[in-house]
Amino acid sequence: MAGILISRFLSRAGRVETCRISKCSTWIYSVFYYALLFAAAFVAEGATISDGMKWIDGRELPIEGRAFDNTEHYYDRLPSNVTANVNSGVRTMKHHTSGMQFRFSTDSAKLVFKWVPYNARLSMDHMPATGVSGIDVYRFDAANGRWRYVKTGRITSAAGASLSLDWTPGTPCLVNLPLYNGIREFTLGIGQEASVSPLPPRASGIEKPVVFYGTSITQGGCASRPGMSFVNIVGRELDVPVVNLGFSGSGVMELEMSEHLAAIDASCYVLDCVWNMRNMTTSAFLNRYEPFIRNLRAKRPDVPIVMAGMSDVYCGGPNDKDESVRALYERLVAEGWTNLVHLPKDGMYSGDFEGTVDGVHANNWGMISLATAYGKAVKTALDATRAAN
Repeated sequence: MAGILISRFLSRAGRVETCRISKCSTWIYSVFYYALLFAAAFVAEGATISDGMKWIDGRELPIEGRAFDNTEHYYDRLPSNVTANVNSGVRTMKHHTSGMQFRFSTDSAKLVFKWVPYNARLSMDHMPATGVSGIDVYRFDAANGRWRYVKTGRITSAAGASLSLDWTPGTPCLVNLPLYNGIREFTLGIGQEASVSPLPPRASGIEKPVVFYGTSITQGGCASRPGMSFVNIVGRELDVPVVNLGFSGSGVMELEMSEHLAAIDASCYVLDCVWNMRNMTTSAFLNRYEPFIRNLRAKRPDVPIVMAGMSDVYCGGPNDKDESVRALYERLVAEGWTNLVHLPKDGMYSGDFEGTVDGVHANNWGMISLATAYGKAVKTALDATRAAN
C-alpha cells in the first residue's frame, strides 16, 4: 500500500513541474524522503475495517484523468482558480469526473465499490443514469492484451450506490467514473488481508496524458456508461492516459482555457470545439480559435495538437466552421508548424444515421465511430513525435 502514496506523490511532483514552479526542487525531494518514511503508516491509518473488509478512500487509490491538485474538490477536472473569464458552464461542470479512472491491481478475491454523486440529478432525458452518474469496471485480459468490460455500477439514489464483484486476485482493474456528474465520496472495499498497488508503466510507453478539450460529445454525451465515451475508448485502445476537458455547451475556446490546458504536461492535445462555436460568425470563431492555439503552442511547443472538425456522426459534409479549421491548419503548416494533425468531420461519420440519440449526441455506436477517427488522429500525432525524437 505504500506504493500508492508514493505513486500519487510522484504524479503530484510532476504536476508541480508542469505548473513551472521551478525553485522548489529541494522541497520536493525533502517531502519525497519523508513520504518514503511515513507512507506505510499513513495508508494504514487511511484504511478502515468493517463488515469483514478493508475500506480504502478513493483519494488513496491510483487515479488518472485528474490533472490538477489545486482544486476546490478532490475530483474536480479544473483548478479552483478558474475565473469569470471562462463561461459559467465550465465553472460548473469542472466538478464532473468525465475521463477520470482508477487503475490498480489487487490480490483481493472480492471488490466492493461505493460512491456518492456530486449532484442529485442522476440522469437526463436523453442519457441514462448509468452514463451520467454510474461507474463501470474493466479487467485486463492478459491473453489478448486488452481491457475487457466486466460490469456497470447502477445508481438510483442521490444518497449513493454500490457495486460488488467477485475478482480474480492479481487481475488489473480499471474503474471509469461518471461522465456528467461528479463524486463526493468514493470507497473501495477489499479483503482484510489484501492490498492494492499501482499498475506498471504502459506497454505503449506513453505516460503523459492525451488531453481532450471540447463539447458535450467530448464529455461523453450520450454514452450509456462511462467506458463507452469515445475519449475513454481511445485511452484503452491506444493504451494511453487521457484527460477529458469536454464541457457540455461550453467548449468555446476562451484564452484562459488555453492556459489551463498548457498547465498539463501532455503527450498530445485534441481540440474539438466546433459544435459549441458553430453559431459564431467566421471572424468571431477565428478570433477565439487562432489566439487559443497559438498560445497553447507557445506554452507547449513540442506537444502535438489535433485540430478536429465538428464531431458529427450524423452527416458527413463540412460546414463553414469546419472549412475555417482546415484553412487555419493549412496556414499554420505553411508557417512551419509541425506536430499538427487535422481531423476532418467526414472521417467521423458512422455511415448509417444510427450513431446518435437525437441527431447530434452520440450513442454507443456513434462513440465507437468517433473513437476510431480520433484514435487514428491521436496515433498519427504520437507516432510523429516518436519519429522526431
